[in-house]
Amino acid sequence: MPEQPDALTPRSPLRARIPIGLLCVLCTLTAARAQVVESVQTGRYFTATTLRMPDGKLIVKHTIKSPPRPPAGFEIQRQSVALPTSGSFSGTKTLTVPTFTWVFGCSAVSAAMIAGYYDRNGYPAMYTGPTNGGVMPLTNSSWPTWSDGSATYPSCPLVASMNGVDGRTTKGSIDDYWVQYGSSASDPYITGAWTQHTFGSAIGDYMKTSQSAYGNTDGATSFWNYDTSARLTCEDMVSLGIDDDGTLGRKLFYEAKGYTCTESYNQRTDNQVTGGFSFAQFKAEIDAGRPVLLNLEGHSVVGVGYNDSSSLVYIHDTWDYSTHTMTWGGSYSGMALQSVSIASLPMPALWSFTPTSAEAGSTVTLNGAGFESATGVTFNGVAAVFTIVDATRITATVPTAATAGRIVVTTAEGSAESSFDFTPITYDLNGDGSIDLKDLARIARYFGSSRSADPSAFQARYDLNGDGSIDEQDVTLFFSRMDQ
Repeated sequence: MPEQPDALTPRSPLRARIPIGLLCVLCTLTAARAQVVESVQTGRYFTATTLRMPDGKLIVKHTIKSPPRPPAGFEIQRQSVALPTSGSFSGTKTLTVPTFTWVFGCSAVSAAMIAGYYDRNGYPAMYTGPTNGGVMPLTNSSWPTWSDGSATYPSCPLVASMNGVDGRTTKGSIDDYWVQYGSSASDPYITGAWTQHTFGSAIGDYMKTSQSAYGNTDGATSFWNYDTSARLTCEDMVSLGIDDDGTLGRKLFYEAKGYTCTESYNQRTDNQVTGGFSFAQFKAEIDAGRPVLLNLEGHSVVGVGYNDSSSLVYIHDTWDYSTHTMTWGGSYSGMALQSVSIASLPMPALWSFTPTSAEAGSTVTLNGAGFESATGVTFNGVAAVFTIVDATRITATVPTAATAGRIVVTTAEGSAESSFDFTPITYDLNGDGSIDLKDLARIARYFGSSRSADPSAFQARYDLNGDGSIDEQDVTLFFSRMDQ
């Protein structure tokens, strides 16, 4: 029997029958040499291409290309609801997540909503533009609309950048990649023969949304999954040569912003395959303070909460600023739940605290993320009285018995530890029971030193006011205590 030609070789008759988008599917997998296209399913708003890997496993590329406006006929299901407060009745948990309207593609908009949530909850580098004081707004109504000559769209620089929007003075995502919704034409930077912009501020770039070089029509994003209940991790994708996955793009965007994902993967849901991602797992993500990107058969939405008693999921659907609902495992606007895209950042997280040293009874402000469910704060293991200011701040009182060491915040979802020690201030610096000139001599020994100049050798216990420097202000404080 003669050897069968590879699907990528010029002599393969399959090449003549494969559209350019599918050739892009195959080309991304050359590292793993996926050789057999098992099937191609095309719907109005999605394409599912199944390939068999050399090890026999099936892998599916699901390209999502939902419309800028919701499909007609589902108005009753799409009625908006008020987002309930967590605990307002039994089994309810919700998160306050930005709501953005459709621009550039639903998957990128959904990912930007989640990145915007993180920006407002302890991860401030997600959005660094000039609008709203550098904090991502709760809607994208702050930015102007624009037209491609066929339709008018809003702007959202966290989704897709554009020359003239949010202080940008050079070409961005929309300038380089957009023709009009559904277009399969080569991107403008290709036809115009200019160099595409450098990725940075827009998550859609990293997700390869609307990029013809990756076979995505305008508005489309692709996600890869195993054909089983197994998770396809971003590490798996890299080893398989996949570089056009939306979840991988989310991870790369977070990393470009200086953050590290604890988990990143795609997984089919349990209504599609036995053992798939379940409602219980969805609840666990929400309980941990993490919104979830849900992929439907042709549309991406963000899960922002749940009602445990009815398997109800609260969602933002990219078509308006309202909250909507769907039943876990069901469909929304005629499109069935298919899979999840998980790119988790640590919750809770303790980034910093001020001051870094203080007396017992003083107030210390803790800065981080995921603090809304805090149940305890300790200073080197000693419990402290604390107040939750909001999801990103806690004020805590230095306990009398505190010793030098790490601060730990405990929440219902886990614990977060500071990356450096807190140092309690004591004026009896040599521990002999007296506050006298021997203690002053210890301050004098390190007078003029600062944490910024030599952080590893800085003697924080002599920095009596906790401002990062051992100077005359600390000497003044010491003398005021000697006089008491």
